[in-house]
Amino acid sequence: MKQILIIHGGSSFASYHDYIDYMQTMPLDYERLKHSQKWKPWIAEEMIDADVLLPAFPNGANAIFDEWKLYFEKILPFLEDDVQLVGHSLGAMFLGKYLQHCPLAKPVRRVILIAGRYTDIAYDAGSFELTDVSRLSESADEVHLFHSQDDKVVPYTDLAKFQADLPGAISHTFTNRGHFNDATFPELLKLLKQK
Repeated sequence: MKQILIIHGGSSFASYHDYIDYMQTMPLDYERLKHSQKWKPWIAEEMIDADVLLPAFPNGANAIFDEWKLYFEKILPFLEDDVQLVGHSLGAMFLGKYLQHCPLAKPVRRVILIAGRYTDIAYDAGSFELTDVSRLSESADEVHLFHSQDDKVVPYTDLAKFQADLPGAISHTFTNRGHFNDATFPELLKLLKQK
């Protein structure tokens, strides 16, 4: 059975104080409180010939890498032969850091990183700090990178940093998809359906 594991995004902070400060100063957007369709469950609905796994990783609002690592390693034994790993935003950072330090014993078919942040001096990624992903390709037959030039959350320039570490990766660039928070994601669906 084809398996697709999608790891959602979130936030990570260097300290609990930084997290509380963010919570106190973060403006709340009323529109974001309303229900809206997201592409992750849409992919699950569209991929009727696959098991699409959509786990909720621990405390996405103040994520800690070691907690996500423990949870991910509980999922790994369930993965079989035809696996695609998808990470969006902080999920892409998680896959990058995890696979850099803990390459999989058996490579998966694809690793897909969507709008991943590559850490630099101007951005504090907390425990998800990511400065090298060159070993990620050891864990996958194919690596794909998705990024949009108008992403207001993760600078488009971060794509080039991933490309430098992963010269064999296939890049998918867009001009108008922001941080990929749409209701559907047809380009990703097409890729996931490929043999």
